[in-house]
Amino acid sequence: MARILVVDDDPDLLELIKLLVEGRREHEAVLCADGEDALTRARRDPPDMAIVDVMMPGMTGYEICRRLREHPETALMPILVLTARGQAVDREAALRAGADEHIPKPVSMATLLDHIDSLLKRRSKENESSVVVIGSLKGGVGVTTLAANLGATMARLGSGEVCLVDLCSSSGHAALQFGCRPEPDWTALLQGETVDLDRVEPLLLQPVPALHVLASPMVPLLEDELSRPATSALLETIRRRFQLVIVDAPSTMNGAASAAMEAANAIWLVVCPDSASIQTTLGTLRALREPSAKITLILNHVTTAHQISTNTVERVLNRRLEGIVPFDPEQAKALGRGTPLAIMSPDSPLPRAVQELARGSLL
Repeated sequence: MARILVVDDDPDLLELIKLLVEGRREHEAVLCADGEDALTRARRDPPDMAIVDVMMPGMTGYEICRRLREHPETALMPILVLTARGQAVDREAALRAGADEHIPKPVSMATLLDHIDSLLKRRSKENESSVVVIGSLKGGVGVTTLAANLGATMARLGSGEVCLVDLCSSSGHAALQFGCRPEPDWTALLQGETVDLDRVEPLLLQPVPALHVLASPMVPLLEDELSRPATSALLETIRRRFQLVIVDAPSTMNGAASAAMEAANAIWLVVCPDSASIQTTLGTLRALREPSAKITLILNHVTTAHQISTNTVERVLNRRLEGIVPFDPEQAKALGRGTPLAIMSPDSPLPRAVQELARGSLL
């Protein structure tokens, strides 16, 4: 059973949708004829999804969508725009405002129910544990920064318990992003045959509420590293404890990286708009055995220097870039303070881009 917020200034339509969702699907409909009232009620008791009209007095449906997306309690919930404005430009406006779907009126009740069910199933899937691996076989492209900001974003938005796992065996920096010393770290798991929650739990740092970090060793390992079987067992253990596991992958295709990619629900492959990064990414795409649908290609601007155009990057890689992260001058300050931008300045360009990526490829 789901609570569905319905916002429309047509009282007849409100009652019709109420009968539909409560009678045929046994959900609860929360009816609002005013945008401000809808926002107040949504923040006080967040619904599972919202159905929003566009043309209303006082506040448009587009503004309601934007305001819902800005509030942590409602930022990730499914939003369906149901409107008499049915042109392609109207659909684009709804999606830009934050809607997940746009349905023009009139619509059959069966079709509306199908869309409601689809969005609620997507919401249910979001609540399942998942693993996202963020990586590149070229260092210096901002993998750890994106991983830390994704973790901070998801924790801030109340998306459940999140664990960031730094698999680098040569002094990774995930803990540093949060101003933490990487102690303890996962080297304690190199001894012994089993990897279980009793062994993993004491190793977790908690720099912010709802976010834990499993740090990599500060002193680079010269010989021992997490094996493929140990990494598989580690991630399986962690995903039983957390709703989202973010893996900061090493910049080498070792056993740990291979196991993480195999366990992943999604792989964020990071590329910068320079020749070396593009070449490495092209080789990585050819070498990976994971399904193409698993991979999200992200262009990350880590400097302001003149760089290769987005169109050229896509043409060389023969793939569409599914996310573009702009250069953010505040990132250096955030790293110096040991506080990810997603916490220090969530409206800054980098964390806003990360949130959009999360909505598009994870949620």
